Amino acid sequence: MKKQWIAAGAALLGAAGAVENTALLCVKEYQVPVRGLPRTVQLSDLHKRRFGRHHMRLLHKTEALEPELIVITGDLVSRTETDFTETKRLLRGLCAIAPVLAVPGNHEADLPPSLYGEYRSIMRESGVTYLTNQMVMIQGIPFAGLALPSSYYRGGGLLGFTGKKAFTADVLRARFGACPPNTVLLAHNPLWFSFYAEWGAALTLSGHVHGGAVRLPLLGGVLSPERRLFPKYDKGCFTDGDSAMVVSGGLGKLRLFNPPEICVISATKTEHPS
Repeated sequence: MKKQWIAAGAALLGAAGAVENTALLCVKEYQVPVRGLPRTVQLSDLHKRRFGRHHMRLLHKTEALEPELIVITGDLVSRTETDFTETKRLLRGLCAIAPVLAVPGNHEADLPPSLYGEYRSIMRESGVTYLTNQMVMIQGIPFAGLALPSSYYRGGGLLGFTGKKAFTADVLRARFGACPPNTVLLAHNPLWFSFYAEWGAALTLSGHVHGGAVRLPLLGGVLSPERRLFPKYDKGCFTDGDSAMVVSGGLGKLRLFNPPEICVISATKTEHPS
């Protein structure tokens, strides 16, 4: 009888996971204290996931959120992808909704040079502003896009998943100089939040951790891509001094109790005295 209960529980859990990974697409809304921030939809860590034919579910959901800006915070594709046809369709659809900014993640950093060149060309041809250690002004707000080689993600630690190079605020200073006031930083990896705050970013938008893959009540996300248990920054909104960070739980990869999500970030509403 005990074995039957275990088998039934496993089957129920598997069915719930299948529904979560194929049918659900949630929206998380955050307000952050960045004055003048355009209504921003954040997409992250799509990898090989598809939401409807030609991503139409994802496009319709994004359009319904009425964004003024769309940001893609890395791992739009997986390192093993060789055909970017659907990626191009998605990017063109997003650019028809609102201006799009994007940065690479660790999977883009792992693409072979020829495929990465093709990927960058698709970004440009689709109308995406692809930021690789560059800044742009959007409605008077500086947006900085951090791009890092795979050595910051791979090769270090016992299992080779922590990165050979250590990240510090000096990495940001070397790429961008001093941080302008009210800067929004697009940085794939949230685990370096303390350094983003030290640099001076008012807001950081990240992904990478996939919400911890499996989420447990009270404990949060279980595992990061670095093979760290219970990562501090799994998903949600975090603060460090005057700096805020929104971490998307992402769209792709297998997950449990952690449905795929789109994030909507807007400026905190200020109350005017009557």
